Amino acid sequence: MHRDEIRTNLEAHLQYLSVRLGERCIYRPENLKAAEDYVFQNFTRLGYQPRRQTFSYQRLEVSNIIAGDQDPGGYYILGAHFDTVAGTPGADDNASGVAVLLEVARLARGLALPKPWTFIGFTTEEPPAYFTPYMGSRVYAKRARREKHQILGMLCLEMVGYYRREPGSQALPLTLRLLGYPTTGNFIGLVSNRRSKPLLARLDQAIRAGGRLPTATLAAPLGGHLLPEVRLSDHANFWDEGYPAIMLTDTAFMRNPHYHGPGDVMENLDLEAMTDLTLGLVNFLKTEGQ
Repeated sequence: MHRDEIRTNLEAHLQYLSVRLGERCIYRPENLKAAEDYVFQNFTRLGYQPRRQTFSYQRLEVSNIIAGDQDPGGYYILGAHFDTVAGTPGADDNASGVAVLLEVARLARGLALPKPWTFIGFTTEEPPAYFTPYMGSRVYAKRARREKHQILGMLCLEMVGYYRREPGSQALPLTLRLLGYPTTGNFIGLVSNRRSKPLLARLDQAIRAGGRLPTATLAAPLGGHLLPEVRLSDHANFWDEGYPAIMLTDTAFMRNPHYHGPGDVMENLDLEAMTDLTLGLVNFLKTEGQ
């Protein structure tokens, strides 16, 4: 796996989503649709047979894009949302997650994986969808539970591109500061609930072994409700349906000052760190379930 090729592909995805399209929200439905189509077309180009999970949100037809193997005997999910809030090009939030999703899906095509994987681009993650039944991942997780899907683990890529190496560049809630979590923003955060701790440990080990990116892990008690910041993405919908799930994040507004703003541009992102994360995730896909 060539780092330069991975980096080039990540950069191309970031360029299309955050520069060519920019704002990808329900108030710019043409851009939201274009982002959805981009994910679909890339999965198709990679040799998958993607499908749309379509539903209506405020009379707007939107779709999750699903590729890979939903084996009835059990499967894993790697997912990222492709929408933004209004007023931001959304490079970190969440073109970074989509770029890594698509690149991991590309690299997975040449591997004999021990367990089946499904790759999903989720629509309508951002507010106001977050506060309704029509969040894309909520629709998926609820249908999966109703249809008795055996989801072995869900990995949520939520803002994975912003890294800083200056001391004090990482803000933290008081509880985490007291627990000694790092205050330099050069790591990827891995967040689970208590039920997902075994998955968390295996993922942490695989990312560290597969690349050079530091990690910091947190297993939040009580479904994360005591620390609401850890529930603000697609993984929480899988927690709520009883599935093991992990959020991978650069910690969003606790590190990135451009969160949900016009300054969330690709020039602020660290493509080398994103490359390391991609390699770490591919290592996890190769080793999980052996």
